[in-house]
Formats: sequence, structure tokens, C-alpha cells
Amino acid sequence: RGGIGYIAAHRGMGRVMTRDTDATIRSDVSSAELLAAVTQFLKERAVPALSGRDQFNARVAANVLGIIDREQAIAPKLAELDDAAAAKWLPTDSSPSHTAVDIARALANRKITIDDDFIQYLKARQLLVTAINNPRYPSRSIAEERWRGTLVDD
Repeated sequence: RGGIGYIAAHRGMGRVMTRDTDATIRSDVSSAELLAAVTQFLKERAVPALSGRDQFNARVAANVLGIIDREQAIAPKLAELDDAAAAKWLPTDSSPSHTAVDIARALANRKITIDDDFIQYLKARQLLVTAINNPRYPSRSIAEERWRGTLVDD
């Protein structure tokens, strides 16, 4: 009692796993729900029960799970933004998994002309990355306010 299964069941995630075939097992519990259950356990049960370094590490673990959850939610939009940037500014032989690195290298090698479109890409990308890493970071809200209406997706 009080463990992950307990929290999952009380959050409506205690669904029974069903056997689709002999080779696979299907579960209706999403990775986001699992992350939420573990995060809730850490914040509501582990952190209050711990002290010192262990309590700090439990808080860090909960924050890491939040980053993973936000990354899973925002990654498709970030990938779409990077794919469009790669199509616009990188040669066709670039690796899709290294778009940000390839753009940084092209920029450092002066193969990309810095224009309004490129600045808009950097702003949009930065807002997405900070939404993953730390959405409550004070400078993020300032940037979002200043850039509102100037980004292509607005």
C-alpha cells in the first residue's frame, strides 16, 4: 500500500492488462500516465518521508520525470520545426536526428545567412526547448511575452 500500483489505481490507471495474443501483452496505461504516477509517488510519499540528500535526490528525480513527460509531449512539434529548418537551411544529405547540431555547424561555418526567418526559427526553438526543460523559468515568460505575435506559428 502506498506504492506505485496504489497511486496508479487511485488515478484511474489500474486497468487490467489483457492478452491480445500469446506473444504480446497490451496495456491501456500510457507512458504519460506512468510518469505521472511515479512523479506523484515521489512528491507525495517519498519526499515527505525522506530527509537530507535522499529527499533532495527524490525531488530531482521527480523533476527529471517531468522533463521526460514534457519532452514526449513537445518533441513532435520540435521535430517538425527542425525538419522545416533543415529543409530550408541544410543540404539534403544532412542527418534528420542531428538537425540542431548541423544547423549550429552551418551557422558557425557561415553557410547560413542570418535573416528574419532564421531568427524566428531560433526564437521558436528556444521557447520549445525551455518548455521542455523548465517551463517556469522566468526569462522564458519574458521572451514569450516579447515574441508573441512575431513568431510564424502565432
